[in-house]
Amino acid sequence: MNPHVTLDAATVAANARAWRDFAGVPLWAVVKGDGYGWGMGAIVAAVDGISAGFCVSDEDELRELRRHTAAPAILLGAVPAERLAAVLHLDATPTIRTREEMELVREVARSRGRRPCFRIGLRAAAAWSGLSLAEIGILAADLAGADADVEVWSHVTGQEQRSEQLRRFDDALRIVRAAGAQISSSDVASTFTLAAEGALGTGRVRVGIGLFGATGGARVPGVRCALRVAAPLVRAERLAEETRAGYGSLTLSAGETIAIVRCGYADGLPRSLAGSNDMLSIGMQYLTLRIPGERAVPPVLSLIDEHTDLDALAAEGGLLPHEIVMGFGRTACARASVRPSR
Repeated sequence: MNPHVTLDAATVAANARAWRDFAGVPLWAVVKGDGYGWGMGAIVAAVDGISAGFCVSDEDELRELRRHTAAPAILLGAVPAERLAAVLHLDATPTIRTREEMELVREVARSRGRRPCFRIGLRAAAAWSGLSLAEIGILAADLAGADADVEVWSHVTGQEQRSEQLRRFDDALRIVRAAGAQISSSDVASTFTLAAEGALGTGRVRVGIGLFGATGGARVPGVRCALRVAAPLVRAERLAEETRAGYGSLTLSAGETIAIVRCGYADGLPRSLAGSNDMLSIGMQYLTLRIPGERAVPPVLSLIDEHTDLDALAAEGGLLPHEIVMGFGRTACARASVRPSR
């Protein structure tokens, strides 16, 4: 009697098209975190032919990606110098930091009969790969003399920092150009920045959580929630006396109608959502819902569907939409991997 937790692949594909059309430049799908908990292969299959390429965090994720597609790939995380050649031979573009790494990229490209590509990142915050503006200035002189494609990228880490980080990204582009290097493409817009500011650069946009329907609150035509969570009804009852809801301190009045449905935090439903959308109490396996008026209660209740505002739902629970998507994804994938013994 588990809840039915699924990801609608057709909606993921439609979202990818909607983001690509909205941006007006090629879409690169971010599939890190094992496809945000839903399995990298499932997301790759959904956007195959729509996404121009894929973004992963590290070499391990790159190797998993190569099990599903030979499409171009970008590594968002830093690559240790000793692993750089292996990443390049897997047809991925990492961010480089030093002249020595530039020479290694050039050497591998030459051995494969390809044009070198140097991807330079402006570090947006601690733990992100890339360089400071001063370090980019030092490396830019070497880039100017290289017969290679130069990609410059960065990331916006929050609404409050957006303006300053975008300004610094413009500074990075000016520094590279002033040194005489030719920039083949630049990218700074990921899901929330893209929705609020547009593509901001040339070459590509990176969309991850947006594939599931999140936009950061801005309206993007055609983007809908791709999660589906349907919970079986355990029972519905009209309260005969005043009582508490679940483990919490909320008191319900006599005469109120509630429904107990089979879905809880063990299934990926965050406890912090209790108190929103008529969710009175969320336990490990059961959710208590307030049923307004005399409405009939169906045998299965839809908790999340294509009409759900994923950003608003997350905000009600003090969460990022990423947390909701990944919580349900891990549950769904774990259950799908369990096979009954014979």
